Amino acid sequence: MLRISKLADYAMLIMSHLAKQQDRVLSANLLAETLHLTIPTTSKVLKMLSEAHLVASVRGAEGGYHLAKLAEKITVADVIMAIEGKLSMTECCAMEGLCHIETRCTMKENWLKINTMIYSMLSTLTITDMSQPLNALRLAYGK
Repeated sequence: MLRISKLADYAMLIMSHLAKQQDRVLSANLLAETLHLTIPTTSKVLKMLSEAHLVASVRGAEGGYHLAKLAEKITVADVIMAIEGKLSMTECCAMEGLCHIETRCTMKENWLKINTMIYSMLSTLTITDMSQPLNALRLAYGK
């Protein structure tokens, strides 16, 4: 089964919540409480998002986190890759030489194409898009 990790899912929740309140700085504690996540998990995800330059932190008593750029400029692919690393449907999509049958595999090129298609779709969807119901036609044909 293909699925993103819980941390990537939580990252999307956090980013979506921050997008809805772009004019505010929100603490990790408040985000955890609001989204019903644990504080350690929320802090871990925020650290990963910060390292990917998707969120920025503000220190001090009124400190917390906010989006590092406009929600319309942050894609689902950006968020998933911040948590999971490079999108790879199979080992051969991640890096050459990881699979011992790679040179004889008849599926490699197809998996690479599928990987590119999925990455392309995730790159067209933004945090703003994910904060509202998605239109099936938009998903099928892009913007």
